[in-house]
Amino acid sequence: MSKLSRIEFKATPSERKRLDIEAAAHGMTRQELIRERVLVATPQTEKFRTDIGAIDRAVKAVSRQHVGLPRHALEPIVCTVLCSLVADSRTGGPSD
Repeated sequence: MSKLSRIEFKATPSERKRLDIEAAAHGMTRQELIRERVLVATPQTEKFRTDIGAIDRAVKAVSRQHVGLPRHALEPIVCTVLCSLVADSRTGGPSD
């Protein structure tokens, strides 16, 4: 086995006890439980979805932040960003 590096984090006594109880319930050490939770059981990110009003809501949100920019200038930018986010969520990440 390769040499492992030590990673530390702080926990309260009650948190440490909870980890010990959960580890014992799963028949593993606290270290194994934490490693599994951090490295193995990482949740999948939800796919980015849009609906019929997403572009309009996004343009309105950008307009509130950047007063004075005309809507016709914002729509193509917002559309490009939303299309990119949807494409990235389908492929699992940026294409670049």
